[in-house]
Amino acid sequence: MRNFNIVFSTVFKEAVKTKAYIYITLGMLVLSVLLFASPSILNSFTKDSSEETYKLVNRTSLELSEQELSGVVGNWQIVNDGRVESLKEEIKTEELAGFFVLEDRLDLMQLNIFMPKVNNELLLTLESYIEQKRVASIVEAQSIHPTVVQALNAPLQTNFESLYETEPNALLIVYGLIAIMFLAISTYGNNVASAIASEKSSRVMEVMITKVAPVPMMYGKILGIGLASLAQLFIFIGGLLLWANLGVFNIPEGSFVQAVIETITWETAAYILIFFIIGYFIYATLFAIVGSMVSRPDDLSSATMPIVILLMASLTVEILFVMDYPEGTLTNVTSYIPFTAPMSVLIRIVYNTIAPVEIIVSLMIMILFIALFAGVAAKIYPKGVLKSDSLTIKQLFQFK
Repeated sequence: MRNFNIVFSTVFKEAVKTKAYIYITLGMLVLSVLLFASPSILNSFTKDSSEETYKLVNRTSLELSEQELSGVVGNWQIVNDGRVESLKEEIKTEELAGFFVLEDRLDLMQLNIFMPKVNNELLLTLESYIEQKRVASIVEAQSIHPTVVQALNAPLQTNFESLYETEPNALLIVYGLIAIMFLAISTYGNNVASAIASEKSSRVMEVMITKVAPVPMMYGKILGIGLASLAQLFIFIGGLLLWANLGVFNIPEGSFVQAVIETITWETAAYILIFFIIGYFIYATLFAIVGSMVSRPDDLSSATMPIVILLMASLTVEILFVMDYPEGTLTNVTSYIPFTAPMSVLIRIVYNTIAPVEIIVSLMIMILFIALFAGVAAKIYPKGVLKSDSLTIKQLFQFK
């Protein structure tokens, strides 16, 4: 146990003292701040649309009023005639944010839009105003009773109902969580393989084996680097929860940041940490075995390719099938496959489509798999590190 503690503490200290680790950790903390400050930052670069000026050239018989247009965003000027070319020059000199030409075309009216950047909200409001004035003109000309017109123009009320008990923006949040998990597992798992391969190629491994048994050495490295990676993830998620609860940032209603606050609760954050740890152990053990198989760090890229393919295949399944169908049959199946379960269960937790008993069963399966795989790794790993040259998988299992 003492030898394991020595390896564990040494690997952990070496990992957290590297410049890359410190820079990435600070970057993740800054990222958590920028995420909450993004609405304010974007607003500072966005011009206030209420101060923009628009012109409406009315070439019809409709009686339009600038006062009535005050309900539309911006300042409005209505003119009966205007040269298009001169108005275009006013847009280029930023005197106007845009102008519109309303004219009669046979039995129809046409609104010509001249804007450097389309504002859909403004257009919908303006079109609705012009349509109301046109209908009012027809009603007056045909002496139609206003109640009839009101009944005909009554809008259809629509209401968006979410399929799941979560925010509509949860899909983007899930994408972010899965991306972080994928990058973290692949990066830190590869770090485990690199550390083992480097020590093996530099002959340090031969000296260490005389003091520490191979199996405690392997788990010391996995846990040491795992704790370092967990610290980074804890800082990032902890930062998000801290800014959310301090209330120091002005979060607009209905924004993506608000969805993050409502989705990533303390309970969800705990689940994220748990499944990240489990996912890391599942793949880190594979990376450790591969690291013991190669004789040089240069050979790692090709040796770890099967693990990377397996990890990417799991990610592909999550993106193509699980995210869109969190209650589907395939999602239920992948929730109990160790290589996909960490991501699948996390997605179902965010979407509230998984029962507590299912989470417990999935956790038990993954923990049993880790224990079983750890036993196999304990038999294979010493054979790899004690062999100075590179080994194939077949040779590794046959080596005596």
